[in-house]
Amino acid sequence: MSGTAASQKSVSTTVSIAPLHFGRTFSLQRLGPHDPSAYLTQNQFRKAFFYHNEAATLVFERHHEDDQVGLRVTAHGAHAPTLLDETLACLSQEDDYHRFATADTGIARLHRSLPGLRLLRVPWLWDIACSVILQQRVRTVDAMRAWSRMTAQWGVDAPLGLRVFPDAASLSTLPEFALRAIEIDAQRAGTLLRFAQEWRFRPLRTQMSFAAMREELRRQRGIGPWTVESILGYGAGDCDAAIPGDLHLPHLVCYALAGEMPGSDERMMELLEPFGGHRFRVIRLLYASRLAVPRR
Repeated sequence: MSGTAASQKSVSTTVSIAPLHFGRTFSLQRLGPHDPSAYLTQNQFRKAFFYHNEAATLVFERHHEDDQVGLRVTAHGAHAPTLLDETLACLSQEDDYHRFATADTGIARLHRSLPGLRLLRVPWLWDIACSVILQQRVRTVDAMRAWSRMTAQWGVDAPLGLRVFPDAASLSTLPEFALRAIEIDAQRAGTLLRFAQEWRFRPLRTQMSFAAMREELRRQRGIGPWTVESILGYGAGDCDAAIPGDLHLPHLVCYALAGEMPGSDERMMELLEPFGGHRFRVIRLLYASRLAVPRR
């Protein structure tokens, strides 16, 4: 097993990202409310993950000073200074929040009524990728259960009472039957193990462009367009990621934007085309709206 929570450091700084709503921005950075690697309140988000082969934790919290509201970022772990620098570089990626404008009055109204939903690049890309793979073709609750079991069984303790999902070095050594034993089907198990092997030699890095990240993911067996675009949106902060092949998303988009049911991938992409550059933002706004889609 790779690193533990032994030799710890802590460094922090404050950055300006406003507005930022913690629930809307970070709720989908954890795999369910009982994710052992993450903790979320209305003013704080904590995420534990492996960083340079050691367990680390990042804390994002609202910070008030001199009547100014900022985002306090604290890195805990053996490589805390390096992690903080990388996190700040991720946060510097412009998500065009303030420049987003649309002639669609419904989406414009959603953007105003749901302030602070930011699309961020995050340094826990490995966790995002594995959580997306675990969600392939299954109910979200089943993916949550698998994530928690894997974290409990093969992860390690992290700073601030969290636990990290196993890293690629650990996961790549597991036999497939070990994953099958915790109810991960053969297809997802095989994809996870192959992905772990690839990651050891060709990891996704936060400095990579969207194009380079897509190219790297597309070359891997078991990683299709749904997985690629989900990783780009939730992990790399690509505001234009569009997610094909989803069971529910086409119905949500088609109903919300055109009042049409049932939806299809083709029609969804047509309706999202006018929002080019911000398609993932529109998707996130629609999810955040909690719009009730009629049963088909």
